[in-house]
Amino acid sequence: MEQPILNGLIQYNTEGSYPWHMPGHKRRLNTIFPDMVENPFSIDVTEVGDLDELHDPKGIILKAEERAAKIYGSDKSYYLVNGATCGIMAAVSAVCNHGDTIIVARNSHKSVYNVIRLLGLKAVYILPEWNDELCMFGGISPDSVKKAVKEHPHAKAVLIVSPTYEGVVSDVEKISKIVHKEKMPLIVDEAHGAHFEYMSNVVETISATNYKNVAKPAIRLGADIVVESLHKTLPAMTQCAILHMKKGYVNEKKLDEFVSLYQSTSPSYVFMATIEACIEKMDFERDGKFLVLKQLVVDYRKKFAELANIHLVGGDDFKKYSNSDYDYTRFVFSVKNCGMETEDGVVPVTGQMLADILEKEYGQMMEMAGGNYVVAISTIADSKEAFESLLLAMETIDKQLMNYSYEADTILYDSLPEKRMEIYEAGTKAEIRVPLDDAVGRVSSDFIFVYPPGIPFVTPGEVLSKDCIRGIKRAIEFGRNVKGVTSEGANKNYVNVVKEIRNSWLPIRKKRI
Repeated sequence: MEQPILNGLIQYNTEGSYPWHMPGHKRRLNTIFPDMVENPFSIDVTEVGDLDELHDPKGIILKAEERAAKIYGSDKSYYLVNGATCGIMAAVSAVCNHGDTIIVARNSHKSVYNVIRLLGLKAVYILPEWNDELCMFGGISPDSVKKAVKEHPHAKAVLIVSPTYEGVVSDVEKISKIVHKEKMPLIVDEAHGAHFEYMSNVVETISATNYKNVAKPAIRLGADIVVESLHKTLPAMTQCAILHMKKGYVNEKKLDEFVSLYQSTSPSYVFMATIEACIEKMDFERDGKFLVLKQLVVDYRKKFAELANIHLVGGDDFKKYSNSDYDYTRFVFSVKNCGMETEDGVVPVTGQMLADILEKEYGQMMEMAGGNYVVAISTIADSKEAFESLLLAMETIDKQLMNYSYEADTILYDSLPEKRMEIYEAGTKAEIRVPLDDAVGRVSSDFIFVYPPGIPFVTPGEVLSKDCIRGIKRAIEFGRNVKGVTSEGANKNYVNVVKEIRNSWLPIRKKRI
């Protein structure tokens, strides 16, 4: 009997690679469920008896959500069993009607673009600060938010991402005040910051190490709706998330309706039990496991900072790029300007190369490989032994590297593409497939992006410029996972563009007399 998915999972687990990636439980049951039933199928039930109903909670689910709201400091919290994606889509749908304008950070998750398309919204983009030295996004500038809301006072909401995939935290408190002054709600995609609530209240501080204290959660800094992926940085199952809401700028009834609309009508009680157990356990462990993690982070960041060639990214790298804090539990290792001696001479080291070496030679599986960096996620499930093994691998690799200047995988994000039509409009047009080199000046009918993290080069309706195409080709050359481009052999790349109908091409018909 063939079971390719199960066999693939078993093979991955038996290969012995250590997971520096989500989910945050790192495949260890005892992180939150030391005494849970041995058979998860025994609690995989449906909405019967007194087990309440997620779409209209009045019993045990309501009590659990009220408990979560109390812990997180929200006016209302919603359990999400369809991941943060459904929370983001519900949040936008609750504050925007069809055809409205929304101001969004360009580095938003795919779910944001999807709901913009579904609702036929007009998107106004805000570019985060671009750190050209590291080829990474910094934070969202409060000034850029102020400019956007002043120029678009009819917009219905502002949506930002904080922290970024690379750990950069924007000044949510200042941004929320700017947005509220214009009577708009602020939505924060805090998918990668579910641990902030518990880390920010740990007894010990890390001020002695010249790090700022861990960032506070956005719901406590003035945001109106915050969506968090519990499974990314906490010990919860994949697909477990939560949405927090503050009253004032949000229609609670509409939010209720859309949270229900985007969730499964058969919600998993296993997931809900996981969410509850995770929240309760994490609240209990503020001065326990989180204190241990914080000390491990402090100790090992010092050691990683001593590497000669591999650079450990931190808050100081983004002082000029609108960050208010940095998530120091996120280990981002940059190999920009690093080279390695091979049989063919010195070659530039890319993020994917570093990730491959770490996985194949040292059994260290990264969360993400960027153009010239890798991302490792640390959580309370990581032991000192795990950190030590990653350090040993990095020290060994670092000794094989040398300074080597080359044109890095620089994806150009210093300006936005020209927009000819909205996303939903492009979706209604006929499209044709053209070679990438011939697409200059054409309107893209697809999203084209590198995944992860999924930030678009262009969205449907935007123009493919020479610089944009150069960035796409560079990403392909560096082995990045580029979506929206189909490849057929070497240097044969194609994209879909809007089919242009030129009236001048049509024959002129003479009227019959």
